[in-house]
Amino acid sequence: MSRKYSQKFKNLFNFSRIFARLCGCDVINVNYKMDWKTLAVFILMNMALGSLFYSNYVEVIVKGDVYNLLKTTSVVGTGVQGYAKFINAIKQKNNFRFVYNEILSMYETCELKTHAYTKWLAYNLALVKKLLLITFLIVLMASVGVTIVPLYMLIFMNKRVDVMPFAWPFIDGSTDVGFYVTLVGHISCVIFGGYGNFANDSWLFIFASHVTLMKNILKCKFDDLDETLNEFPRDPTKSREPLCDIFKWHQKYLIFCNTVKETFFWVIFVQIGFEFLGIICTIVCMFLDIWPPAPAYLIYLYSLLISYCSLGNLVELSNDDVIEMIYNSCWYNLTVSEQKMILIMLRESQKSEGISIGGVAPLSMNTALQITKTVYTMTMMLKESLN
Repeated sequence: MSRKYSQKFKNLFNFSRIFARLCGCDVINVNYKMDWKTLAVFILMNMALGSLFYSNYVEVIVKGDVYNLLKTTSVVGTGVQGYAKFINAIKQKNNFRFVYNEILSMYETCELKTHAYTKWLAYNLALVKKLLLITFLIVLMASVGVTIVPLYMLIFMNKRVDVMPFAWPFIDGSTDVGFYVTLVGHISCVIFGGYGNFANDSWLFIFASHVTLMKNILKCKFDDLDETLNEFPRDPTKSREPLCDIFKWHQKYLIFCNTVKETFFWVIFVQIGFEFLGIICTIVCMFLDIWPPAPAYLIYLYSLLISYCSLGNLVELSNDDVIEMIYNSCWYNLTVSEQKMILIMLRESQKSEGISIGGVAPLSMNTALQITKTVYTMTMMLKESLN
């Protein structure tokens, strides 16, 4: 039973790895090598993105249907996001493994300690379970919603509507065979795109959520030190070892945070940028009633925007909590040389920054609010200009 927390974490994380394996991108495996699935997904992404540009050329340039640009712009973001996450996972595989092993080591170390530590392990496992469930349900509902509307209209209304707003080159969608080939291709894009994005998003959420666990364990270590200092004030023989342990853990916390930020830096920038663009175009598509699956897709986009910004807010609050716990510790019962170690930790924590959107703005709920306001303004302007 002593290893139950680390095993539970493995089991939860392995759920997301199933979808990474389906896309040929399970980089957590130390023996990972690109295989035929990796190549197949890479080709599918390139075909989908190429078909989007092809459809824009045919519909906008040749046929003069400028509204098709709105539909393709709505979904191109998900394709680019998936592309960025796919390439990022392969290029940053060492960072992915480092963060995963750090988390696993944290569980294996702290599950053998007292209840003060294990309660935070249980808390974080519950948080991971919620994040996985919410992310999975968002992707599932969006995937089902985007595909079920065209299928319903085909079966019950005998009306053909594309699942995704693009056509495959050299395939005539007006014929029966062409339509069904297009339909199968679109559904394949939804499945692999949705759950490939889910695997990467869930890894980001799991990794970032463990910033709070590292912070809570650091708090437990400070509590233990405070008890020692209250009983043996200014006694280096009693305080030196726990203080050095805290110092090392704090360095580990900073390295962990920086690694997560560096690993997902461009992914977050692409994600938020294209969600902003996609939400605007999807809302306008709903106003103009030119793409039936738009409402389901809008829910998916906005849910992920809020999820990402909430996670950034969580990391930002954790950094503030670390500064507060260092400042509120019983540092005045330490010797002068030991107080210098506390001062170093305080300075390093004050310099630490939260997750950002490409270095342009902090990833936080306040940024989500500003994005929402801008989306409303841009949507109304675009709607009026089109009318």
